[in-house]
Amino acid sequence: MSEMRKMTPVQVPEGVRDAAGKWVALKGGRVVAVDETPDRLYMYLHQKQISNATIFRVPSEGEPELVGLG
Repeated sequence: MSEMRKMTPVQVPEGVRDAAGKWVALKGGRVVAVDETPDRLYMYLHQKQISNATIFRVPSEGEPELVGLG
C-alpha cells in the first residue's frame, strides 16, 4: 500500500492575491509578470530575457481548483 504524504501549503506572494483569473510568472519568490494569457506572458518574459520562471494561472474567486494525482 502506498504511503500518504501531507501537502505543505505554498507561500503565496502578495502580488498574486490580486491576480485572480490571470497568468503569473514567479522567479526567486517574487512576481515578475502578470498577464491575461499565457502566450502574452511568455512573450513578455522572452522580451525581457527572463528565464527559469515558474508560470501558473491563479484561479478566480469561487473557481474550483483542479489537482492532478500521480
